[in-house]
Amino acid sequence: MSAADDPNEPRRRKSQLTKRPTKGAPSQITMFPAKRHALWSMTTPTMRGTGKASLGQLRALVTRVREAPGIQLFDAVEAGVPTDVVRLIANASGEPTSVIMGLAGVSQTTFVRNEAANRPLPDVAGHRIMGYLRLLATLRKMLDESGDPEQTKNFDLEAWFAHWVHEKLPELGGKAPAEMLRNPEGQRAVEQVLERMRGGLAA
Repeated sequence: MSAADDPNEPRRRKSQLTKRPTKGAPSQITMFPAKRHALWSMTTPTMRGTGKASLGQLRALVTRVREAPGIQLFDAVEAGVPTDVVRLIANASGEPTSVIMGLAGVSQTTFVRNEAANRPLPDVAGHRIMGYLRLLATLRKMLDESGDPEQTKNFDLEAWFAHWVHEKLPELGGKAPAEMLRNPEGQRAVEQVLERMRGGLAA
């Protein structure tokens, strides 16, 4: 009799699927985190710092985002955005970590679980954080091109942006820029608003 004709075959399959591991055997497969992409790796040593250390780390990261080709940014997001980046943005901007979690669209439970397991942010949250970094890169470029470096060197761009990103703007149909980070089209709409603000950031 073939396995297909054996009336006990479904029962055997079910018992195989529900069979408990033998004593001493691991109850689940151990998952090792993927290797951190180079875009993020350089921020690891002082990522948990505060004040000027965090601000310097964030600015260095934003510079890399600004200079990196699109394919490298794509690969960095595909490899996973570390939870450390959320902490870094919070420390550098002075915002509570919970606010940056909200901006990324990730719950505190998920964030803490992923952080403890050394797993990256969920995909959607990673895309939003990259969008945030790209907007900061756009702002930094605009500031650098605005003219007098003496006028802008003391301008706290990161703190300004952390506040501005939550303001509801008529140009965005009453939405805040943070809400527009959900997809590339929204991010582009925010970039267009920033372009129209060129020259007025440090006023």
